[in-house]
Amino acid sequence: MRKFIYFVLFSFLLGCSDKTKPKTITIGDYSFDFPADFKLIKEKGIDSYVGKIKGDSMWLGFDYGYYSDPLVESSQEYLDKKFWISDAGIQFMKEGITYDNNNYPKVELLSLRPTTLSDTIKFNGADFIATCKHDSLIFDYPVKLPDKTKEHFIHVDTIQNHMRKIIIAKDPKNGLTGIYLKDLKGFNESINSYLALSMATSDLTKQQQDSVLKIFSSVRFIDKK
Repeated sequence: MRKFIYFVLFSFLLGCSDKTKPKTITIGDYSFDFPADFKLIKEKGIDSYVGKIKGDSMWLGFDYGYYSDPLVESSQEYLDKKFWISDAGIQFMKEGITYDNNNYPKVELLSLRPTTLSDTIKFNGADFIATCKHDSLIFDYPVKLPDKTKEHFIHVDTIQNHMRKIIIAKDPKNGLTGIYLKDLKGFNESINSYLALSMATSDLTKQQQDSVLKIFSSVRFIDKK
């Protein structure tokens, strides 16, 4: 009888251990440690490997391939694209002229800096001030970051030849919490794109968001050699 009780107790403890032990899930070249209740669900994709990783109370969608969504732009990514320089040229357009790439008002960027208190009084809602030049005129132009960018904390770094971007919604319920990983050695010249993984979720509690960030922090890169 005593042996039977020990056996039942051991089996119970073993079962508890299995339920708390992290489960490794691999997507392409990346592995993560998920809670034991999560499982990988593959879905049909056209140009990439897509699916979701579902747990008892939440799930994360993923897309692995050359067309993976980089999710939310960081402020630096937005600034580097410099689309806002074209907007700065609109004020120099004249009526009756049809503009194209050849005659669109040319604006040269001289410098870019974060706004100061006096800037915000003059340029309401501006996040950066670009000092620009058009012909001989030098002027300040206010640059506003996209609302979506300002609604998230975004951390970008490089680790083991992979670009890593962590997106953290300031409001976990309504924003996006995700990770974007790009293989800097996985560039495909024929389609002008990098092999990458995007994985994200939303509609979270703060506790769930912390759990997701812990999953992201466990990422490991598979050595192809």
